[in-house]
Amino acid sequence: MKRRVVRRNLAVMAGTWALMSPFTAATNVYSSLYILELGGSPVDVGLVVMVGTVVLAFSRLIGGYLADTIGRKRILVPMTTLYGASYFLYALAPDWTWVLWGTVVGSLALMYQPAVQAIVADTLPPEARGRGLTASQTPSQLTALAGPPLATVLVSAMGLESAMRLLYSVTALAVMSAGLSRTLLVETHSRKAALGFRQALREYVEALRLLRGDLGRLLMVTSSVRALYRMSFPFAQIYAVKTLGVSEEFWGLISTAMSFESTFTTLISGYLADRIGRSVVMAMGYASGAIGLGMLALAPVGQPLYVLVSMLVAVAFASRPAAFALMADLTDREVRGKVSAISGLLEGNLSGLMSGVGGLAYSLYPPLPFGVAAVALVPLTVIAWKILPRGAVGSKGSG
Repeated sequence: MKRRVVRRNLAVMAGTWALMSPFTAATNVYSSLYILELGGSPVDVGLVVMVGTVVLAFSRLIGGYLADTIGRKRILVPMTTLYGASYFLYALAPDWTWVLWGTVVGSLALMYQPAVQAIVADTLPPEARGRGLTASQTPSQLTALAGPPLATVLVSAMGLESAMRLLYSVTALAVMSAGLSRTLLVETHSRKAALGFRQALREYVEALRLLRGDLGRLLMVTSSVRALYRMSFPFAQIYAVKTLGVSEEFWGLISTAMSFESTFTTLISGYLADRIGRSVVMAMGYASGAIGLGMLALAPVGQPLYVLVSMLVAVAFASRPAAFALMADLTDREVRGKVSAISGLLEGNLSGLMSGVGGLAYSLYPPLPFGVAAVALVPLTVIAWKILPRGAVGSKGSG
């Protein structure tokens, strides 16, 4: 890959991520509480997350095939723009069901995610994938820091519903602008092919054969961890505000602190993934998640500082840069889109199921989803540490 292309693609991706991140980060702070504000329940929150993740799982199959067939860029530009437009459904929602439909449209548009992973993996050399990903995401991590305090100030001044409607409208415009900016990307996939259902099915069957050994174990671990996070984290803001007595404003401060910490730990994790090994950093991330969620499950009522500490522990180490680097190590350029889509299918269906389970569990006993996730993360931490490879630099995926 020519240095000029590397610089340009990383700059474009970094710039578009930085444009979107402060607003998506702002809406995430109160997204579950917004559903409650529109007449939904914790079970409805779980339903929204479940439907979104399942739809996304199948849309990634289409996106992964298209990314490896017609190219990365031709998926990224229109689908990012459509994803931005879906936020208007959130902003205009008269009740929580509109949020559900907005999630469906947005998840269909997010078929571009395999193309994102593929174009970044194509662009970065193997020996710098952990650092390269974190470097390209550093601007977005920094701009995202403005999101939680922005949401907190607006909710305090305007009330939760009005503030969220405004934030979703601005988010729509920002993401649509990012989609148009991605026309500046340089295509990295030169092997174009004719579209066809039978050909797509045959290529996915071939890609499935790659899921033996280390790659299959990696997908099992990452899909399971993501499912446990989906079962627990969407309900943390509801649990903190509705059960533990944390004010909406203090929850905004907690989210701000988590955002600052995540920015710092992601940079460190990307560096460590290239130095001490992918699996080691992944295990550290899963261990911190287990401890933090366990603390949250045991949180006493009326102790907002305890909630703050538990959430900071939960995000103390970032596993995503290491997982991304290891998947890139273990896959060839020609099938990265499809492997990413298969990963998304496994992760999405499992996450969707566990999101619904989380909503039901929360309704039965609010601390339950956090305690179950904490316990289940322990064996996954051990598997990541002991079984997954520390890195496959220089073997597969050297492109």
